[in-house]
Order: sequence, then C-alpha cells, then structure tokens
Amino acid sequence: MKKIVYAIMLLALLGIFSCDRFDHSFKPLEQVDFGTELFVPLQEAYNNISASDLTPVMAFYAEDYNHYGVNKSQWETMLHNMLSEISDPVIEVTLVKASLQNETNALANWRLKISDSNKAIIADSLYVGERLAKVNGKWLLRGNQCGCTPEVPTQKVIVEYVTNVGCSYCPAVEELLHNLSSEFGDNFIYLTHQLSGPVAINDPLYVYYSAFSAPVSIIQGKHKLASGTQEILNQYYPLVQTELAISNPMDYNIMSALVIGNSISGSVKLTPTTDNFSQEELILNLVIIDRVSTANNAVGEPLTNVVIGRKHIDISSADLNNPITFDFTANVDIPDDAALVVFAQKTPTTFANNATIYSGLQYPLTVR
Repeated sequence: MKKIVYAIMLLALLGIFSCDRFDHSFKPLEQVDFGTELFVPLQEAYNNISASDLTPVMAFYAEDYNHYGVNKSQWETMLHNMLSEISDPVIEVTLVKASLQNETNALANWRLKISDSNKAIIADSLYVGERLAKVNGKWLLRGNQCGCTPEVPTQKVIVEYVTNVGCSYCPAVEELLHNLSSEFGDNFIYLTHQLSGPVAINDPLYVYYSAFSAPVSIIQGKHKLASGTQEILNQYYPLVQTELAISNPMDYNIMSALVIGNSISGSVKLTPTTDNFSQEELILNLVIIDRVSTANNAVGEPLTNVVIGRKHIDISSADLNNPITFDFTANVDIPDDAALVVFAQKTPTTFANNATIYSGLQYPLTVR
C-alpha cells in the first residue's frame, strides 16, 4: 500500500496552472493573508488528526476537490492508509506562495510533508497551482481541478550565476532570473555567486567554469552565457525552455537536514529514473542559499538566492541504493530564510559546456 501511496502523492509534484480558468474582475482586490486564513489553521488541523479521525483536516477540502482525478473521498482514504502505517507522524504544511484571482478564487503553491517519529519521510509533495475557493466565508482546497493524466515528469533547471560588486550589467540579468523564477516556479532554481564583496565565498566553481568576470550564467551545466547585453539576455528563455522539456533523470529526497549555527548535516537519497544511468565523473552539489541577502547589487537592490556555503561530494562510486550523508559549514550563520539546493552533476576534467546537471531540488531549511 505504501508504494501505491508514494506513487500517487508524487503526482502532486506535477501540478500545473493550465487546467481551467477563472473569470477575472477588474476592480481592486483586497489583500488576503492566506497563511493566516488557510495554511496556519490547516497545519493546526494536521497536528490534531489520527488515522481514525481525519475530520479536522478534511474540513479544509472542498466537496468538489479534484487533483489529477483524486477526489475528496479518495484523498481521505489515501491519508488514512498512510497514517495507519506509522506512529506519531510529524506533518508539516508550508505555504510557498499564493495569488488572489478574484474575491472567491485563488491559486497557491504549498508543500505537505509527512514523516515518522524517526524523521524518515513518508511523503513529500509540492502542490503547484492548487485551486482555492472561498465557501461560506472560509478558504478551502480544491486540488488542481484536473482529471487528466499527468505528463511525464520533466527536470528542474539549475542556473549558476556569477555577479560582482558594482557590476553594471548584472541587475538586468538578475531581473531576468527573477522573472524566470516567477514564471516557472519550483522548476527553475538559480544560485547567485558573488566574486568579491561581503557575501563572496571561495568556490572552485569559478575556476572550473573560467568564470572570473561578471555577469556569467551557466544553465544546467551546459550553456555558458557571459555578459548582460540584450543579445545575451535573449538567449536565456529558449535555453531554459529546452532544458525544462527534458524528462527527469533523477529524483531527490531529503531524508534529514539539521541546521545549527553555520553548520548543516543530514542525508539525501538520489534515485536515477533510468536503469542504465552512468555515475562516471558524477558529483553531488550541496548549496546553502540566502534567499534575500543583506548585500545589494549595483542599483541598490538586495541580491537573492546568494550562495553562502557549498560542498561537493564525489559519488561516482557511491551506492545510490543508500542515502548520501553530508556535513559542512557555511561562511556565516545560516539565516531563517535559507534553503538547501542539491543536484547531481557530471564533471569532466575540462569544462566544455558538458558538465550536465541532472535536475535538482530546493529544500527550505528549519533553523534552530
């Protein structure tokens, strides 16, 4: 049963925004704090359920709930079966972002993680494009309202971006990266490396990519774009779209991630999606990012997704049937808004637009 639950829960990772449309009103909409209105109470409800009584949680699911053909009753059964298999479950609800469509409809990206008492993850699902509806004054979850069969999962795109203090071309690249992140959501991850200045770190990335001036971006380890001219900026979107269309080569599951001060330790499970996956020249990148930095760019805007710590692990001979453990430190104390980015990468001795990145994962950290 657990394998069946796993398979269905993972479909949530494929949520999309395009299954239906809302009628739009052009009058100004009042701002809604969806954390307070829905997701904090949802977390409280999940804290107070058991396999025998799911009533507190199911009250937050609309009667017409539908997520890839799974209706409210079916989801209740799935949740019951999952919780019946573990004792003292730990359930985390995290709102990523939400946007109001009209007075009674909204869209949200949110995460549901279920672990057992030993912190082993039972399910970790990111719901993208969840429909929200206000019914009788209360916001409810409606799923993505898709009865369609999910498409084959595609990979996430990783961009390693190099900037520098006072770089005049860099703000245009940073705005573009931000826009790509807004458009493609969690399928697009960018990492900001500062060559010098208050948040610079000594990263072998600069030597490997020969990235000693800014701005430089390396997309998926295969496309190096230098400069911030309009001609170069125009190349980002089609390259990102091309990489986003590639079938997912690797699944990632953070088994644990403990943060104390400027140190992080834990383990991550990597699962290749093909039987003939080659580990030759393969490394695992573990990157800590500060999502909104205290350091600014050349026009005084805060840098985002700034790398404050990084570790490379040679996994060319690792047994991927077992989790990979890690333990390393950042240059500074890890802030409350930090995230861990993990991705496997092929690293030939000499870079020639051939250091392929095999998808990846961005994981919000809990700082103690």
